[in-house]
Formats: sequence, structure tokens, C-alpha cells
Amino acid sequence: MEPKANKKKFQIPDTYALLLFFIIFAAILTYIIPAGIYDKFPDTTTIDPNSFHFVDRTPVNLFDAIQSISLGMIKGAKIIFSIFLVSGAFKVINDTGAIEAGIDSLSNRLKDKIIFLIPVILTAMSILGYLEIIVNQTIVFIPIGLVIARKLKMDPIVGLSMMYLGTYVGFVFGGMGPFTVQVAQTIAGVPVLSGIGFRTAVFVIALIATAIFLMRYAQKVMANPASSALGTDKYDWAVDVHEDQKIDFDGKHKIILLAIFVAFGIYIYGALNYKWSMNELNTVTIFLAVFAGVLTKMSVNGMAKSFIDGCKMATYSALLIGFATAISVVLTNGNVISTIIYYCSLPLASTSRMVSGVLIFFFNWIFNFFVPSGSGQAAVVMPILAPLGDVIGLSKQVIISGYKYGDGITNLIIPTSGTLMGFIGLARISYQKWLKFILPLVGIWTLISTCAIIVGVAIGWQ
Repeated sequence: MEPKANKKKFQIPDTYALLLFFIIFAAILTYIIPAGIYDKFPDTTTIDPNSFHFVDRTPVNLFDAIQSISLGMIKGAKIIFSIFLVSGAFKVINDTGAIEAGIDSLSNRLKDKIIFLIPVILTAMSILGYLEIIVNQTIVFIPIGLVIARKLKMDPIVGLSMMYLGTYVGFVFGGMGPFTVQVAQTIAGVPVLSGIGFRTAVFVIALIATAIFLMRYAQKVMANPASSALGTDKYDWAVDVHEDQKIDFDGKHKIILLAIFVAFGIYIYGALNYKWSMNELNTVTIFLAVFAGVLTKMSVNGMAKSFIDGCKMATYSALLIGFATAISVVLTNGNVISTIIYYCSLPLASTSRMVSGVLIFFFNWIFNFFVPSGSGQAAVVMPILAPLGDVIGLSKQVIISGYKYGDGITNLIIPTSGTLMGFIGLARISYQKWLKFILPLVGIWTLISTCAIIVGVAIGWQ
């Protein structure tokens, strides 16, 4: 009797293959969902909520769907090139050994209390996210988080999450973001920065929950590396460190670390006062890399090689952004996004205030898949949702929070977010493994948001 052939286990496709599937699925939707648009008020970018009308279908065929990948690359060019430049510059900085030496020195001081470094980093990053000084710009901090995690025997997920989740808990639950909250408040016709006290209280609760979640996970991985969501203790690190080797923290290392703080301080000042963004951050980081290389007497060729090696490591991550952005390109070209908004908004006017508030949150939670841009989503949905508040007596502050929480939370999981795909690609974490780790926290943030909406309606938050 012949032995039975071993059945092959199902393997989840690579992230690139998954994104290609989503691109094709989005193209199929353009044949199923009727095309529709909203008109905009004259000389503005604000849509008229009463102007929805159907238009001739503009379905996206297979050729155009594949072409959307290159269009996605063009649309996401700013962050794609930033990933290359920042990764290259960071490799030069990392090769000086300054960051490793600083971590070794810190771990010697903290010893068994090193786990408390996580809430400190989370809090610092969350403040930057709360102010929206950095959001996509978090990319520059991720390699630092990875070095910290590797030296402290954690896994790449912890390294990424310290920076990414720190920024995003501030961004999602913040009360004064100029590109999201203030845009939504302006469209809704409420005073800018109003309601900041309630939103800040929710932010603090979410920050504490996130810190506890990540600390528990990190402790589990440190005790047993195989318990990682990556499913192995052999991690695919995107950064190089000296394993099981302590590096002396000398004067040059201290100067480089000080220069890192000064450089990012300059960027923060520029962002607050001169509206600096990714381009300026790239420039500051390159200056920092050159300074670090010269200070440690690294040769010109040595710096060039480190820079190119850093760019090579970023290729997988950078190209993912184009694939992810292509999904929204297909849906936009198919003119189905406005139709989705229209049909989803119809039930909101016929429910109670409490139910409507929660539904608005979940509507934005889902709709973020189609428009993964915070300011872009505000411009699209707020002109439609804000008037509903007047119809059903629902506070516009609740509506704004429903939009903000819904827009932000699913940035952690949606494949249409070029930022997410770029971040996890840079950390060499597959989309599937990331979902395994992050879904419980998404559930926690969703619960916190739902409770905040219910409380806001109950107290008559204005």
C-alpha cells in the first residue's frame, strides 16, 4: 500500500500578491457599484451634501487596474522616496555604533526595569502624533525602534510598535490635529479646538491601554522568543546590531545622539512654525548622517556604501506603497466612492441620536478603506455628516469624533494605506503576521471609541 502523499498546508500569499488581489477586486467593484458623484460648491473644495447624482459608469478594466500600480507609485512618490532616503541615511548613522552604544548604556542603568522604556517612548511619540507634528514622518523613527528592540531581545513588532503605535494613538485620539480635527471642525462650523478637554481624556485612556498591551506582549516575547506573533524566534531583522556584545559609550557616540535630538528638535520647530513636512525631514536626516559619518572618520566611500545598503533594505517596503495606493486609485477612477458614501448615509437620519453616533463612527471605520487619508476623508464625509447633526439633534462634536476615530483606527489594518504597508515592509513584518498582532488592539481602540461616542451623546457634549 502506497503511503499517502503529504497534503500541502495552505500558505497565505505574500503581501504583494494580496495587494494585487485587492487591486483586481476593487476593479471588479467598479462594474458592480453604480457610479456617482457629489458636486462641489463654487470656488471651493467642499462638496454639496444634497448634490449626489449618478453618472455614466467608468469601470476599470484589467489593463487599467494593473496600470494603477504605476499611478499609485507616482501618487505615493513623496513617502516612497522618503523611505529610501531615510533608510539610507539611518544606515550611515547606525554604522557609527552610537545608537547601539546608547542602548547598552541605558540597559545597564535600568537593568530589570528596561520594560518601562516602552511607555516612555510611546508617550513621547504620542505627543508628536497628538500635535500632528509627525504622522507619516514616523518612518524616520522606525529603524531606531528596531535597533532598540533587537538589542533588548524583543522582536521587530515591538520595535515598530513603540514608534508607530505611539504616534498613532496620539493622532487617532488627539484633540487639536490641524489636518484632521481642525479641518473637520471648520467644515462642521464649530469653533476650532473646541471639545479638546473631552478628547484629551479619551486620548489618555487609549495611551494607557496601548502601553499595557505592548508591555505585556514585549514581556512575553522576552521570556519566550517563539511566542512572538511572527511565529518564530528567528526574526528577519531589517537592522544590524552587535549581538550579545556591549559597545562602549564614548564621547563621539554621545555627540551623535545629542545631534539626533537636536536635528529632530529643529525639524519639530520647523513643522510648528514653517509647516515643514517630509521633504524637510529628509534633508535634516541626510545632514545628520553626514555629520555622524564625518565625526567618526568614516570614509566618503564608506558612507556611500552604507547609504546604498540602507536604500536596498528599503526596496520591499517602498514599492509596497505604490501597490497599496493603487487600490484607492482604482476606486476613485471608477467613481464609486461617492456612491458608497450616499447609500451608507441614508440610514443615519432615521435612527436615534445614540445609535446614529455609533453608526457614524463605524461608517468611518469601514469607509477609511476607500479613502485612507485623514484630511481627504474629512473633506469627503464631513459636509454630508455634519448636516445630519442638525436633522437628528446630534452634537457635531460627536460627529467629528466619530469621523476622527473611525478614520484613524483602521489605518492600523487596511491594505489601502500606503503608510501602513510601508512601515511593516520596512520592519520586514508580513501583513498577515501584523494582523495577528494588531487586531486585539484594534478591538480595544474600537471599544474605547464606541464608549467615548456613547458618553459624548449621553452628556450632551457640545
